Amino acid sequence: MQSLTSIPLDTTLTLIAGALGAAWAFFKGSEWFERLRRRRCAKALHVLEAAVDETYRTCVEAIKAARADGRLTPSERRRARELARQRAVALGRDQGLDILAELGREYLDLWIARIVKKLKRRAAPGT
Repeated sequence: MQSLTSIPLDTTLTLIAGALGAAWAFFKGSEWFERLRRRRCAKALHVLEAAVDETYRTCVEAIKAARADGRLTPSERRRARELARQRAVALGRDQGLDILAELGREYLDLWIARIVKKLKRRAAPGT
């Protein structure tokens, strides 16, 4: 019987890498991993919603109250969304979440816009 020491190193490394790759693929495809990913995403969305709500209460309401038409300018809207983004990242960091990684850096503004629409629908009476 051949001993393990006589198996070439490159073959051994290939077998180990293959086994680890198969284990990783199985793990990533498992229901448990999917539940974990969905739970982290839901938690990140909850943090983002809290940040948007906080930004609205601390910044946007004051600006709207000071205006006769109660509307923000486009630059004020951009600034409010940037503040919400920064606050969400800070809140997420406090909870051990990387908001940008969980929700996607390139999609964060879309998530914020979606949450703003949701909060506006909630606040609008009769809608």
